[in-house]
Amino acid sequence: MLDSFKDKLAFFNQNDRSSQLQNHFTSKSSSTTKGTKNPNGYKTCIYFTNWSVYQRKHFATDIPIDHITHIFYAFITIDPDSGSVKFTDEWCDIQLPLPSPKDPTKEVTGSIQQLFELKQINRRLKVVMSIGGYGTEHLFQAVTSDANKLNNFVNSAIGFVKEYGFDGIDIDWEYPKNSQECAYLVQILSKLRSQLDTISPDLVLTIASPAGEENVAALNLREIDKYLSFWNVMCYDFCGESWSTRTGYHSNLFGSNGDNNLSASNVIEKYISSGVHSDKLVLGMPMYGRVFHGAQSQAIGEHFSKERLGTAVESDTIDYKKLPIGEEHFDSKAGSAMCYDSSSKQLIVYDDANSARMKAIFTHSSKLGGGMWWDSCGDNYDDKKRSLLQSYVNQLGGVDVLDKTPNHLDIYKESTFLKELQ
Repeated sequence: MLDSFKDKLAFFNQNDRSSQLQNHFTSKSSSTTKGTKNPNGYKTCIYFTNWSVYQRKHFATDIPIDHITHIFYAFITIDPDSGSVKFTDEWCDIQLPLPSPKDPTKEVTGSIQQLFELKQINRRLKVVMSIGGYGTEHLFQAVTSDANKLNNFVNSAIGFVKEYGFDGIDIDWEYPKNSQECAYLVQILSKLRSQLDTISPDLVLTIASPAGEENVAALNLREIDKYLSFWNVMCYDFCGESWSTRTGYHSNLFGSNGDNNLSASNVIEKYISSGVHSDKLVLGMPMYGRVFHGAQSQAIGEHFSKERLGTAVESDTIDYKKLPIGEEHFDSKAGSAMCYDSSSKQLIVYDDANSARMKAIFTHSSKLGGGMWWDSCGDNYDDKKRSLLQSYVNQLGGVDVLDKTPNHLDIYKESTFLKELQ
C-alpha cells in the first residue's frame, strides 16, 4: 500500500526541489485525485478551541464550513469531585453575544449557538464535543476510580449532547499509560456508545489517539475500535523544543524527522497492522509550526541552544498563517516545510500547502477516512493557494468528495438552550 504511493512520488525524491513538486500538483493531468474518491466520502475534521475568541479573535464563523465535515469543540472538562462534565469557559461557550450566522442583524449567545446555526446552514456539518485535552489525564483517572463518578460522567456527557446540540462525543485522554487505564478507556467508550445509540446510532464517538510508540503500545486498539466511529490520529508534535535534543520536523509524512524515527506514514501503518481498518483512520495534521530557538543553521537533526534573541518568536509554536519567517524550504522526501531566520537563529518546522497535497494523496492511496487539523485559527483561509485545508480538499477532488452524512437537528427538542433557534 505505502510502496505504491511512494512509487507515485519517486521522481520527487530524485532531488529536493520544492518547485518540482509544485509543478506536479499544478499540472492539469494530476491536479486532483478526481474519479478515485472514497466511496463513503472523506471526513475533514477540525478542532475549534473556545479560547481562540480572545487574543486571536477567531470565531466559529471564520471556519470555511463548506470544506469541513466535523468541527470538534475543545474543550469540555470534568469535575473531579462528581465526575460530571462541565464547561471550561461558560462565557465563551454559552454567554458571549455573537452575530447570528443565519441573520447578522441578530445575536446568538456563545460559540455553541453559533455552531448550531452553522449546522442549520450546512446540513452535512457535524459538531462534536471534545472532552479532556492535554494535561487532563488526572480527571479521567478520577472518573474511572469510582463507579458513581463514571455513571455521572456518562450521563452528563449524554445530557450535554442533547442540551447543546452536539452530534457526538470525542474523548481526548492524553494518554492512558498502561493496560488498566486502557481498560478504563474501553469502559468509558462502551458506556457512551450504548447511550448514544439510544438517541441515534449514527452519533459520533471518537478519540484523539496518540502517535508515540509507548502511548500506542498501551492501547488495546482492536478493543477500542469496536466502539469508535473513527480515530483522530495526532500525527504531529513528533518533536519539539521543550523535549527534543535535536531539531526535527514535527509532522513529517515519511522518514526520520531528524530527532527520532516517527513519521505519519509509520504511525498510520502501525494502527492498520494492529487491526484498525484504514477507512476509520483520520490523519491528524497541524495548523501551526514548532519553533527551535538557537538553531545555528537551516538544518534538521542538529543541536540547538534554546536562546531567545530579540527578534525571535517568544513561544515554541506559531500559527501557520504567520509563516514563513525568513527563508522557506520544502523537503519533498519528508513532506514537511521549514523556514529559518538567521538573525534570530530560529528554525520553524510545519506543514505547508505542498505537505497538505502530499498528505491528501497519501490519504487516498492508503484508503484513509480523511484528515483532521489542530486547530482552526491557524490556517490562512484567505489565500486559497496557501491554505492547508483548501489545498488538502482540492487535492482530494474538491468538496464533492467529502462526507455528506447529515447532521442532527431533530434530537434536541427538550433543549432549553437551543429553544429559540429551532
